[in-house]
Amino acid sequence: MIIKPEDVIIPEEKVLNYLLVSKEKNDKSAFLLKLGFNRHNYTELIEEIINIASRNEAILSRTSEFGNLYRIEGRLRNNVVVTIWMEEIEHNKFRFVTLSPA
Repeated sequence: MIIKPEDVIIPEEKVLNYLLVSKEKNDKSAFLLKLGFNRHNYTELIEEIINIASRNEAILSRTSEFGNLYRIEGRLRNNVVVTIWMEEIEHNKFRFVTLSPA
C-alpha cells in the first residue's frame, strides 16, 4: 500500500521536539544533523518524510488497540531510513511515529 500525501499527519512538534532534539538514548538528531537537517530547516525534513511515505510501500508491522502500525523504508538524502506510521482508522489518516537509520 502507498500512503497518499493528503492522508499523512506529521505534527511540527514531533519533528522539533523529538527528532531534532539531542537525547542520551535513541538520539535521532545527530543522524539528521549529519544529513543537513536542523531546527531552521525542519519543514524540509517534514517534506522529505512525506515523500518517503508517498513513494514507498507501507508494510503492516503489527496491530494494536490504537491502530495498525506500518513500516516504510525509503531514502533520505541517499541514506536508507525506516519510518513508522500509525493508521488512525477512524480518520483514515496515517500519523508519523518515528524515523531511524535502516
